[in-house]
Amino acid sequence: MLTYGMMTVVSVSLFFSPIAPPKQVTADSVSSSTAGSSQMFKVGDKVTLQMNTAYFPTQLTGNSNPRNLQIEYYGKKGESLKVELVAGEMVGVEDDSRGTLWIPAWYVTKESVITKSISPMTVTLKSKRSLSMTPGSNLKMWDTKSNISYTAVAQWKDWYGVLVSPSEWQQDSKIFRPALMWVQAKDIESKKTLPEGLWNENSNISSGIIRELVTYMLKDGDDSASILKLLGTPQVKEKSENLQMDAEAPIQLGEAWRYEREDAQFIATFSKSGKLKRTKWILPSDTYRRSGRTSGDDYHFTYDFVTTPIARTLKADPIWRNQGDLNFSYLIGGNKDVLLLKGDDGGFSGMHYNSSLYALNRKTSKKLWQQNAGFGGFTATMDSEHKYVTMYSAINPDIPDYEDRVRHIRVADGKIVWEVKLKKNGGYSMTAADRAIIVYDNWEPDLKNSTVTVLDTKTGVVRWKKALSGKYRILNQGVDDPYVLIQQDQELKAYHSITGKTTWSLTVKGKQLDDPTRNPYYTGGKRIEPLAQADSTTRWILLGDEWLLLNIKTGKAEAVYPAKPDELFEVLDQRYLLVQRGLDNRAEDIVSILYDAVDQRELWTLKGKATKGVIEGSTIYLTLNGIPAAVHKETGEVLWKMRMTSTNNEDLSHLVYSSYAVLDRYLLIQYASDLFVLNKEDGSLLGRLQDVRAGSAELREQDARNGALNATEAEVYVGTANGAFVRYDAKALERLLDQVD
Repeated sequence: MLTYGMMTVVSVSLFFSPIAPPKQVTADSVSSSTAGSSQMFKVGDKVTLQMNTAYFPTQLTGNSNPRNLQIEYYGKKGESLKVELVAGEMVGVEDDSRGTLWIPAWYVTKESVITKSISPMTVTLKSKRSLSMTPGSNLKMWDTKSNISYTAVAQWKDWYGVLVSPSEWQQDSKIFRPALMWVQAKDIESKKTLPEGLWNENSNISSGIIRELVTYMLKDGDDSASILKLLGTPQVKEKSENLQMDAEAPIQLGEAWRYEREDAQFIATFSKSGKLKRTKWILPSDTYRRSGRTSGDDYHFTYDFVTTPIARTLKADPIWRNQGDLNFSYLIGGNKDVLLLKGDDGGFSGMHYNSSLYALNRKTSKKLWQQNAGFGGFTATMDSEHKYVTMYSAINPDIPDYEDRVRHIRVADGKIVWEVKLKKNGGYSMTAADRAIIVYDNWEPDLKNSTVTVLDTKTGVVRWKKALSGKYRILNQGVDDPYVLIQQDQELKAYHSITGKTTWSLTVKGKQLDDPTRNPYYTGGKRIEPLAQADSTTRWILLGDEWLLLNIKTGKAEAVYPAKPDELFEVLDQRYLLVQRGLDNRAEDIVSILYDAVDQRELWTLKGKATKGVIEGSTIYLTLNGIPAAVHKETGEVLWKMRMTSTNNEDLSHLVYSSYAVLDRYLLIQYASDLFVLNKEDGSLLGRLQDVRAGSAELREQDARNGALNATEAEVYVGTANGAFVRYDAKALERLLDQVD
């Protein structure tokens, strides 16, 4: 424990109790002279650290710059080491993953055992005084800074251990740590004990000093009470991210304490038992954004260097908050009484274990029912009246094994109205048309014969089947499609969903290009809003080498857009396409175009990748290279962009997970781990909403675009990355935001 006088302040492993294992070189077998301490060791000796110390990547000399020691690792008290190198006052060890590491030999002697922790204090040295590697060391270094004060955290006789921070904390992907150097009392001009509660609102302790202390002192497992005493009461407490390390085990949520200032934020995350599990520094960057940086192998103590403004937390109480049992929650449908959600653990390939379909009472958030789909995932489609949902899944987690099933479920109570079991283990897909469920074989190159089966939505009875040979595509999107749409070779046919008779056909022009909608990372096309009424009269479909705005009822094309391999587009409405061009080129060569499908012309071009577009009146809200922005619909004039701390135009599109929720006066969008709130008029960032943890799950990009953030006139629904699903009153939220300074 680190004690301040008689008070315990922080639980750290800094120091103490001597350790002298048998058959090792112990403190009694070495000289008490620091200068000669390493002379008692030879290669092959085993030693034990008597207190925490830095592992230096190179041997220190009198010419070493104490501000550029590039320390990544701290050795912990009690660690046993085998001496591989001996030089001067230092011993070296070899590590398979960390390379050669150097330690002042004093830290394995009995002399270091009597070191005491002290209440952190600011000490100012007299003029022209040096720093010693250890008490009494002949190896001294001179600080490159003048008139500098240090923070002392330890004492050995009349020597004080002071923290010396690196002049550059970050270099490439590395994070460096402070060194503990030593000064003698006679060289100290003044001392001043730091107050408790370093991050309290009235504290004048700089963020740099706090960072120095926190980096050196905190460790996994520290008690929350000790950190409360060190840093003070956090500005915000929230539910944490999932702390469970076993992907197959239930999620474990703790509590995240947020300490916030304009120039820095620090997050300490505790388990349910109040033990420190993770920390994160959020610091501004004027170059590039870098996330999840760690020092050494402390992978849960991270740094984010952000180019967005550091977002303060805005406290806003939701109407309700439902806690799910998987990491991610997405809205996929609903009616006036019930919300239908997808739960997902966020894993993929061999790391995906669980997904679920579940229903919540829209007024109370009570879970009404849940169907688990295991590691196989599922497809779900609601009927036209939104009273039933049909679910296809390949895994029965109750067995657990493959069991391909199509189940028709009553939304109100989860009752299974009918169920059809399929023959194969996986290999199916499911979609819907008017009064019909369509089940078909996934096409593969070695699949010679396939079958499309059309089931009656209400009964599950087979209406008709169609045998197919060769490659084909099913182009349906849901129950609002009037016909079953099947493309083979150069022909698209629409089949009546009840009789199976051909209603119309269309000849496809040109060679069929790869359909980007089949790419699991695709986030283009039309956004499907789960609570909005679908309009399937017309839809953009890639046929051959052109995109057709196809009238599904008549088979007539109402507009055409030439397809290009290096382009993707978002459908803003039936008239406007937001096109990203040059995707095969360098990022700096990508441009974005607004295309008018009615006039068949490009209205304007912007440099950069424009995504997540939504039209409101004459304004398009979008992100440009991941930066929230507003653009005039007719002219392309950029009305505003969110202020950034860097001007390098780095593409941050991958940080924007949701679509916009457009309120009367504000915009909401999930950005990195936060739900950002922006002013619609000028794009200024008000802050982040409290207790909403955003996050991305690979291969669920379209789920996030459609269902991570949704707004109606009265409600805002938010899916999260820690299993919660949250409902806000839209008007009440805006009134609260109006009061933010």
